[in-house]
Amino acid sequence: MERRAFALPGSQLQYGPDRPLRVTHIDLQLRTDLDKKTIDGVCTTMVRAVDDGIDRIVLDAVDLEIAGVEAAGKPLEHVVRSENLEVRFGRPLAAGERFEFSIAYRVVEPRRGAYFTAPDRADPKKPRQLWTQSQDSDARYWFPCVDYPDNKQTSSTTVVVRKGLFALANGALLERRDDAETTTFTYRLEAPQPTYLFTLVVGEFTEVAQPGGSVPTYYYVPPGREDDGERAFGKTPAMMRAFNDFIGVDYPFVRYSQIAVADFIFGGMENTTATTQTDRTLHDERAHLDFSSDPLVSHELAHQWFGDLLTTRDWSHAWLNEGFATYFEAVWYEYDLGPEEYAYHVESMVRAYISEDEERYRRPIVFNRFVYPIELFDRHLYQKGGAVLHMLRGVLGKDRFQRSIKRYVTDNAGGSVETIDFVRAIEAATGRNLRWFFEQWIERGGHPELELSYRYDGERKSAVVDVRQKQKIDENNPAYRFELNVEFEGHEPVRLAIERESESFAIPLAHEPKRVRLDPGAHVLGKVEYKLPAEMLIEILRVEEDPIARIRAAQALGKINNRKASQTLVAALAADRFWGVGVEIARTLATTGAPWAKDALIEARRHEHPKVRRAIATALGTFPRDPAVATALVEMLGDASYFVVAAALESLGKTRDPRAFEILAEHVLVSSWNETIAAGAARGLAELADPRASAPLIDATGNDRAEELRRAALLALARLYALLDERRPSIVEAIVAALSDESFFIRATAIAAAELLGRGEAIPALRRISDRDGDGRLRRDALEAIERISEAQRAPAEIAKLRTEIAELREELQALRLRTEH
Repeated sequence: MERRAFALPGSQLQYGPDRPLRVTHIDLQLRTDLDKKTIDGVCTTMVRAVDDGIDRIVLDAVDLEIAGVEAAGKPLEHVVRSENLEVRFGRPLAAGERFEFSIAYRVVEPRRGAYFTAPDRADPKKPRQLWTQSQDSDARYWFPCVDYPDNKQTSSTTVVVRKGLFALANGALLERRDDAETTTFTYRLEAPQPTYLFTLVVGEFTEVAQPGGSVPTYYYVPPGREDDGERAFGKTPAMMRAFNDFIGVDYPFVRYSQIAVADFIFGGMENTTATTQTDRTLHDERAHLDFSSDPLVSHELAHQWFGDLLTTRDWSHAWLNEGFATYFEAVWYEYDLGPEEYAYHVESMVRAYISEDEERYRRPIVFNRFVYPIELFDRHLYQKGGAVLHMLRGVLGKDRFQRSIKRYVTDNAGGSVETIDFVRAIEAATGRNLRWFFEQWIERGGHPELELSYRYDGERKSAVVDVRQKQKIDENNPAYRFELNVEFEGHEPVRLAIERESESFAIPLAHEPKRVRLDPGAHVLGKVEYKLPAEMLIEILRVEEDPIARIRAAQALGKINNRKASQTLVAALAADRFWGVGVEIARTLATTGAPWAKDALIEARRHEHPKVRRAIATALGTFPRDPAVATALVEMLGDASYFVVAAALESLGKTRDPRAFEILAEHVLVSSWNETIAAGAARGLAELADPRASAPLIDATGNDRAEELRRAALLALARLYALLDERRPSIVEAIVAALSDESFFIRATAIAAAELLGRGEAIPALRRISDRDGDGRLRRDALEAIERISEAQRAPAEIAKLRTEIAELREELQALRLRTEH
């Protein structure tokens, strides 16, 4: 797939606004009605003038019914516009002078910012809740404010709810007062925070206090889901202690809460002291076999330092929030499960980023040309940002890296930051000037594609290491500069300075080593391929401690067509101590397409680790029309893991076995946690390329079905459409209809399905999303889908035109030859 430009038409360079006034405190007095879907509020705002002569403030306020504005009991002149509210103070303020005013307003079923959930056809038991989601710029939909991250203010929130309901907001719970029919909750946060971190959640919840945190720690779940909550959030106190230790700065606020809500449009949101989590992360015992909420929970907890205590000054530097939080997922794995889990999690970050870079677009991590800030919240920001921190840890060493982070947090606590603040903290903590590093990995798009090779020169008694950068290199894309660590067994490590497209290094060694470690710890951010002797690859896979080195060796062995290489891979699939290596070997075996690989995967289908079994089930799907494979996959449908069963169902469809349709049609009706099994069956039905599959899949997209299944079925329909010889209008109609669905996630999935479909019938609905949808993520996705569909439709016409031109040129050439002959 061709890589696109990140900046869409209409994108502009974005800079933070002027700040002649600073908001210093916001007090919210709120009354909620879940049945009427309303919030009645009074927002009292304290401002301080930065400059002289300031006599008004323009607040962000969208769709708020403004009842009045006053100061000291007297009304203030104000102007309500579609996107903002201008409040006039009645006199100019002097620099440093403070002024307080109050706005009475009402919110009625807002488009953004605040969301009300209630039972519906698909889920009659869905809880009735109110939750807010203010990032990136949606606080303005539920209270008037300066809605930009560079303004941080303290806050207090008082919420009146129907008796029996619970309300959560930022800060310490100062009071909970029960009256005859209502309960009032009062919270206060003394630490300054930006408006995108303000939160309010109302509903029926059970409170669970968690011992062992460095501050009071709680989670809140719907009644009856306490055990699921413990599985999801139980390790939070240990995470807090781990991060206190790694960062060197203790958790910075008065308490920490997590609350699980229905229909949340993100995975989690790190509101200061009060993270909102999706209830999809609550899971049962069976899911817990090979599913963990720890990446989500650790990510949001890390944000309390990186994003909440230190906040990006503007959205172009948001990697300082998201890249750090993503990296700390790996830090938690290292503390909890060890260095192999850490290394493999970092590797997953690198792969996720590279996938986006290759298949979608390339951009620098710090980038300020966009339409909506939410466009930046992609894999470059999260996963590449996290991988950059892992690389930085390799450059500095772990001790200096941690000292640098402690200095960065200490120097900027409570304030707003840009990337240069982190650069300066590193220099202050270590003396290292790494501006070149950040220019290359943060301010420049792309990454090196490395071929690392080794040979031993017996005549010169030296080990020769060749490093080749295979990516495009020209005046605008210079070769990457970095240091490559190399270790030979039994010798001191060496560090090679890489600066050019191709480099060759001869390291004196009296004897040929059994093993070489190239980039131990996998610190160089990029695509890395080993070119090593087969015997050395076998030795690395057999005994190397670094799991990424073993994975790279396995991948290289998969390209070597000899008996010893295949035997080594088969043995390692069964015996490697780390499940991640087993997963990658299963994937490598699938790429060979060899009968011996198929037999090895079938033999290993009862592997002790469910994640390896899942990878084996997926790998078996690359061997179609083989009864032995289909039989093995049918057997795997009895697995204890939801995910293994789902992978087996999808692969069963790929086998096109005569038994598959009925089995898959039956399993698409099977209910399980987050519809994991039914979703796998839906994907399998698509892979059958059988016209009969369209009926159960279209049925699965109905709005009376669970959302997770509907999403899987929409993508499956697009895949089925591509595989069928006969084009079915009913498939197109189902996908186009889903583009108008009320659910954010259904619309998001329908956009992806429409893009895969490639049909022009979807463009009008996609255009409505790109023009009118309230979510910037969907607007961008819809624009990209329109572009791809339009190009796909243009291609046949362009090919036909080109063929006509070629034919005409051939005729002219023939005529020229005839004239020449005569």
